[in-house]
Amino acid sequence: MHSLHAHRVAIGDESVPLADVGTGAPVLLLHGAGTDLRVWGPHASQLSAHVRCLAPTQRYHGTQGWRGDGPAYGVGTHAADLNALVDALGVAPVTVVAWSYAGHVALHAAGRRPDQFARLVLFEPGVRTLALDEAEGLPVARDSQAMFGPIVEAVRGGDPVQAMRALIDGSGGAGYFDALGPERRSVYLDNAHTLPLLLAQEEPPPASREALSRLSMPVHVLWGGISRPCAGLPARALARCWPAGAHREIPGAGHLWPEEAPEAFCAAILEAMG
Repeated sequence: MHSLHAHRVAIGDESVPLADVGTGAPVLLLHGAGTDLRVWGPHASQLSAHVRCLAPTQRYHGTQGWRGDGPAYGVGTHAADLNALVDALGVAPVTVVAWSYAGHVALHAAGRRPDQFARLVLFEPGVRTLALDEAEGLPVARDSQAMFGPIVEAVRGGDPVQAMRALIDGSGGAGYFDALGPERRSVYLDNAHTLPLLLAQEEPPPASREALSRLSMPVHVLWGGISRPCAGLPARALARCWPAGAHREIPGAGHLWPEEAPEAFCAAILEAMG
């Protein structure tokens, strides 16, 4: 795993861990649940030859840099943090690349402050407040129960490490977590404490098709061809909000594709940026 050196950026009375490498058009990489800025090490190494890469650790994630007594964990809090960080860095309008849970964060932040964003590139964005039709909603509901049931059980049993194992195995397949290399596994273990926060998060902001379709910046949605229904189907539904977006399915990819194939993911980001 490529290491990233992080410094601190003040937003209000907080100090945000941030990696900042490369020069050129700013691209902010926003990690999903259960991880932190370190997941973007390989991507920043490649992208920094073309753009300026900014990779923050979101509130309550990682091992340092955020106080534990701030506002409640959730999309609204993380979106407000993103807006404040973009202002503090003075990089608007910025391209935001967001994965999974962070997709809803990026969309909500863009709705609050559209002037801050040049475009959004979203891989399987987790927007669970988007209404789905029956053909999509029923399989997503059934698969979400299968996916998150073991995570909930482990959290209730006071075992966040087992909850993290269930999250990663649920995304990548049985045994995926234990087969990880030590550096990748350590990032997830360092963030196991966030899973109880994720499950107890504030209700995410509503996401209507009408409001999303009115976003003024280009939005590009990507999803994996072999992702499970609770990740792939909502992404397809979201893509329909922006008919002009450069949306596409990634053949043979699952939910963990950005981490499994960083070179291909970076190529997709640069392609979306034109």
